[in-house]
Amino acid sequence: MPAPMRMLFIPAERYPTDRVRINVLFGHEMLSRGHTIDLVMQAEGPRTPAGPQSWHGSTVFVGPAVAPETLGRRLRREWQGLVHDVRHLFRARGGAYDAIMISDKFVTGAIAALLVRKTACIFWLTFPHPESDVDKARRRITRYPKLTHLRGTVTAWLLYKLILPRADHVFVQSDRMKSAVCAHGVDADKVSPILTGFDLTGISPVRHEAREAPSGAITVGYLGTLDPMRRLEVLVDMLAELRRDGVGARLLLVGDSDNPRGRETIERRAGELGVTSHVEITGFLPQREALARIGRADVCISPIYRSPLLDVGSPTKMIEYMALGLPVVANDHPEQRAILHEARAGICVPWAPRHFARAVRWLMSRSAVERAAMGARGRAWVENNRTYARIADEVERTCLDVIARRLANPSGRAALGVLAARPRTAIGRTEDSRIP
Repeated sequence: MPAPMRMLFIPAERYPTDRVRINVLFGHEMLSRGHTIDLVMQAEGPRTPAGPQSWHGSTVFVGPAVAPETLGRRLRREWQGLVHDVRHLFRARGGAYDAIMISDKFVTGAIAALLVRKTACIFWLTFPHPESDVDKARRRITRYPKLTHLRGTVTAWLLYKLILPRADHVFVQSDRMKSAVCAHGVDADKVSPILTGFDLTGISPVRHEAREAPSGAITVGYLGTLDPMRRLEVLVDMLAELRRDGVGARLLLVGDSDNPRGRETIERRAGELGVTSHVEITGFLPQREALARIGRADVCISPIYRSPLLDVGSPTKMIEYMALGLPVVANDHPEQRAILHEARAGICVPWAPRHFARAVRWLMSRSAVERAAMGARGRAWVENNRTYARIADEVERTCLDVIARRLANPSGRAALGVLAARPRTAIGRTEDSRIP
């Protein structure tokens, strides 16, 4: 049995966080295997105490943060976070850790690429943030377009010219992401897809009740971000079409967006179509509460607009629906299509309101027994393929291999491994030069 690893993990999330990836994959699965994982995080705000704090038996070093009420204070908060990160990078150089993992922090990652010499470093990029920034600036769906464009340009250079070339290993979210990262010249042998997982602990499948579908009252549920890049007004259009066809449908959106334009666009579209009273937006909820709310929906929908930015992702919301034993309507995103084909847990259609409406009607015309069978197949697929215990097996094995290679070559220049996101071949470009 290999010796336990000692890792310093610097994620972009702020403390405290309810991110399952951090609390379950690292806070439970990896720590339960005897590894030591300390975190470096910035406080969510000034009310969160700074300093070392206990975290699942390990330590999280929490840095201070001012409230981001103005642009100047937002920049100050970013500077505080960077100083906190770099301070701990210097402390980690003394051999206290076997590996350093950095997630979605480009300046910190670039500094680590230059600073760390003997320790294996792993950088986790969960989304193509540089390309997304440039696109949002181009479409002017951000508060500060010029600054956002500058940030995207600079972070893209850091990622592709400095961080990736020095990587020990690269973790990505899908095979498509792997192709994109390799298109930047990264050796394919050091790129591993790590797909979306789900923590099934305490999560029971929902019960499927009989309905007078397709004309009876039904709830179509969506769980996730309402960011404007997702173009979720398509769900309002779907709702209007269902109601025009005599289906007493309502739309439940469990989530919100840090960008207020996302919610505003949905609410404005609902008003234009006269369905405002049939749309509910819960806002941000704790994960367990969000799952409980979405579990009361009759059909759950996972719309991922087809674009180079989003095609390379690993769908989170569909996995959550399947874990709850809910039948799924999804559009033909590459991984969604492959999963539904294998699991037979729902229906996959092209992106359009009429196709989503048709799929909802078809699912609700099935008996409760048939829908329950779909849900059971989805739950079984998640249990067999996407639990965090299984994902931790691969993360652990890869990290230990990377550390072993670094120890075998201690004089070599430390590199940054990247758990990366979306591909280079068109990140930020679509057929009409926009992304969702």
